[in-house]
Amino acid sequence: MDVEKKIKDIYNISFNLADISKEDRCPMHDWYNNLIDKTFNQLDMFDVTRMLIQKMFLELAVLKAITFIKENPFCGQRYESELLELLYKSDRCYLKKYTIELEEILRAALIKNKEYDWLCEDERKEFSDLICNFFA
Repeated sequence: MDVEKKIKDIYNISFNLADISKEDRCPMHDWYNNLIDKTFNQLDMFDVTRMLIQKMFLELAVLKAITFIKENPFCGQRYESELLELLYKSDRCYLKKYTIELEEILRAALIKNKEYDWLCEDERKEFSDLICNFFA
């Protein structure tokens, strides 16, 4: 994948925000318009979270999510470990080629979970359960 190519070029998208009247426009249109003008390297946590929720450009979203959880398995836009949870809920066909890498990341995350500063022990257990169920 060419990480310097814009999403609209990768997926051959022609979208013109000006074609949508101001009355019909919503924040999702604005976000989408900005998103397709970004490269893979420009995607941030907000973009990846929304892409996974909206099931958009999942090949890119999954790969970028993996880079984020590799750095911090507890990361999330709205709450801790949200990104890992969204990956867990993703279609397995998008995760298949990353199985070995994800297993390594998740094993390390289980170790980090023991020392992570959760607000309560229930969150620690939920995180551990999520990891244990990931490839079950």
